[in-house]
Formats: sequence, C-alpha cells, structure tokens
Amino acid sequence: MVKKRFIKDMNILLEKIELATSSEVLDQLYEVRDRFVELSKKRLVKINHSIMQFLCAKHLIENGFRVKIEYPLNGGALMADIFAVRERMLDINDDAKDAILSEMHGTSENEETLVVEVETGFVPPKAALYPGTYRLTRIAAKIARYAGFSHFFSLATPHYHVLQIPNAMLQSVGKRDSAELSKLKDLCDSQYLSPPVLYNELATSEIHSIFVVNVDQIKVLEVDPQKYRYTVIQAEGIIQM
Repeated sequence: MVKKRFIKDMNILLEKIELATSSEVLDQLYEVRDRFVELSKKRLVKINHSIMQFLCAKHLIENGFRVKIEYPLNGGALMADIFAVRERMLDINDDAKDAILSEMHGTSENEETLVVEVETGFVPPKAALYPGTYRLTRIAAKIARYAGFSHFFSLATPHYHVLQIPNAMLQSVGKRDSAELSKLKDLCDSQYLSPPVLYNELATSEIHSIFVVNVDQIKVLEVDPQKYRYTVIQAEGIIQM
C-alpha cells in the first residue's frame, strides 16, 4: 500500500508539471522519478521528503545541472539528498579543491558541484523538550559534515518551516567567534559522536543558498542565507511571545 501511494503521488506531481516543463527537463525528471520508485521499494525514502527533493531536482535541472538522488559521499558514510553538477558558472579560483573534487566525483575540473540537503523540520520524541536546540544542532552538523564534498552547499526547507541556522555559520570563514563555535561543538558532541563533528568543520564549512520549497504551488525559490536570516528575524520579531 505504501509503495503504491508513493508511486501515485509521484506520478500526480509529474502530471501537474508536464505541461509547463520542456521535454528535455522531463526526460531527466522521469529518470529521477524512477530512482525514487526504486528506493521506495526498498523502504529507503519517504514521500514528503522525496517530493521536496523532486522539486529541487527540477529547479536544478532547469538551471543547467545534472542531478543524482541519494548520492553517496565519503565512501558511503554520508548520503547526499541531491548531488548536482554543471559547467562552471562562477570563477572559483581554487585549483587544489577543483582537483580533489574532480577526482572524488569523476567530474571535470571545469565543472562546479553542489550538494543539497532537504530539511523538513522533523523533531523526534526524544527532543520534545528542546526542539529548537535539536534543530539548530542538526543544521550545524549538516553544514559541517556535507559542505566539504562539493563547491557549493545548500539547504532546502518547506516554506512553512524556519531553519535554525547557527549565527556563527553564517559569518565569513576566519571571522567566526571561537566561543560560539565551541558552544556549537559541545552541542554537536551531545548528539553526534560516531563520527564526531569536528571543530575545524564548524569553523570552515559554508552554506551558500537556501531553497524554499512550496509544494502546494510547485515552486522553489533560491535565496541568499543572509537574506533568509534577515527575513526570519523580522518574522520572529512580529510573532515573539
């Protein structure tokens, strides 16, 4: 029953976007859909998370990327929700990193890579008394662990959820407060020890953009993290109790 519902929902979403999507993009999206169906049969994915991944994949494909879903990183120790590659649009000027990433992923040094992690806002029962801290720690660990495996790293979230991004990790590398990083390290150690999140990862990992996903409207808006943070601060000032 679960598998049938998963496939049905995926096909409904495809039907909704077919008329407004080019055949070239659709061909790639059919491959993405088939990958999700394969994973769902193995009970490795859930529909709400997968729908968001699918819409992010569509957004990336329309912007010239080739995408892979549930892509292994670090020898399979990590699994990226989306790994994307396209011809270089920005002059990154980091020959050493280009060479490492090219060898790691089998890509050209003239291509740029992107990892996108989808965060639905789920909080497990064990964190019922500290949901905000749990979410902030999870986001810190995600950025620290995943950002080093691609040129760029992004988080995706539904439009009704607010990402708890640590302030320190929105600051420029080299300008982050050591006391804030130490507190983040302690928080991460309280949840993640196998493997641990390293202090240096917290100090140097960057988030480059945020994908705000509106599933109801089948839209994805990519925003700058600082703009997102400013908008959240404004909203929290209005609803603060």
